[in-house]
Amino acid sequence: MLIHFHFSNYKSFRDGVEFSMVADKYLNHRDSLMRIPGQRYAKVLPLAAVYGGNASGKTGFVSALKALKTTIATGDLSVLEPFLLDSEQAVCPSCFCICFFQDGQVYEYTLEVQGGRVQREELLNRTKPREQCLFRRCPGAALESDLLTDSRDAEQVYVRQMGGSLPDTQLLLTTIHRLQPRAIYAATAPCFTWFFITLCIIGADSKRVGLGFDLLQDLELYQEALQQADTGIEELSLKSVDAAASVPADMLESFRQSADDVMVTPEDASLVLFKNEKGVNAVRCYSTHRTEDGRRVDFPLAKESDGTRRYMHLLPILLDTALPRVYVVDELDRSLHHQLSRALVSHCRENIRSGRQQLQLIFTTHDALLLSKDTLRKDEVWVAERDGERVSHLTSFNDYKDVRADANILKSYLEGRMGGLPHIYRVS
Repeated sequence: MLIHFHFSNYKSFRDGVEFSMVADKYLNHRDSLMRIPGQRYAKVLPLAAVYGGNASGKTGFVSALKALKTTIATGDLSVLEPFLLDSEQAVCPSCFCICFFQDGQVYEYTLEVQGGRVQREELLNRTKPREQCLFRRCPGAALESDLLTDSRDAEQVYVRQMGGSLPDTQLLLTTIHRLQPRAIYAATAPCFTWFFITLCIIGADSKRVGLGFDLLQDLELYQEALQQADTGIEELSLKSVDAAASVPADMLESFRQSADDVMVTPEDASLVLFKNEKGVNAVRCYSTHRTEDGRRVDFPLAKESDGTRRYMHLLPILLDTALPRVYVVDELDRSLHHQLSRALVSHCRENIRSGRQQLQLIFTTHDALLLSKDTLRKDEVWVAERDGERVSHLTSFNDYKDVRADANILKSYLEGRMGGLPHIYRVS
């Protein structure tokens, strides 16, 4: 789970941002809080909502998390774009520091990059009572690590040499994941699990590529969820279709030549291709509606509304119960009615409270009606806002001490007491 995320000099964020999921002492929804390993009282929040006007920095915040994840996964430092509206800041380091827990351990990873070169990289195990430096790396300095205590061990010598000679255009964390040296890999492996598996980022226009697999496995669950959401869908069904008529010839041939036995097409996530001894078969998911006279009419999912399809692509958040997840969703409410957005948020909290899921949901939204103490705690709400220098800032509602936790935070927000509202001027 995410504990805190600090970053600076990234896109529209020039100054440091301190985003924290550590819970305050409010009483509402405290039964959904999650304990931080190694700490007796500190707990993290299951939910966080980020509000703000258009171009205020909401997507930039999501992008900062995505850029850090991408950099660690690929080693590509170019995605860490600095703030460009200040000539001095453009040549300063971009800094990222993220703290999270995975597999019962608390980790903190710090990365400073300037001009596509690593200025500092550090990974700490912050699990109390004994904290540990897994590695600390700076240009021109020897690699530091509490794990490397035996100067005669060949694996430890190898890691020291690797860390000391690694070019400053490459990440040590990425290199460790690729080479898996015995002396350090096991201690850092949960970090890779967190970035690559636990952290799931969903953009405003993202579509779940694996939706077809989900429908094959959980068709009845999707059907029930869509019925409860009043989408007009009575039933979901899987039907065989002609593979040659359903996908382009080059894609079909590529699938035939590949080693894969199953494929979901990117253009139509509800279409799944299978290989068998007779060739390639295809199955597509259809939705059933009823006419006024009771006749069944089946539609391919591509003909459903944007809101229905968006809801289907977000449903795995609720159905994904096998592993801990941190979902970060940009524009959760896009194409969704308020009641659907509210139901999604409330169901997440209930799943966490009941122990059905280990989950955090962090999302940006314009849906002000979610600002109810029945839905969100005061410390779960954040505001993104631009200042006169076109710099984005992120502020917690918790920082507004003159607004009580039991106050009507929707009214306070719409009155502009907490910022985050667009400044609209009349066009002459």
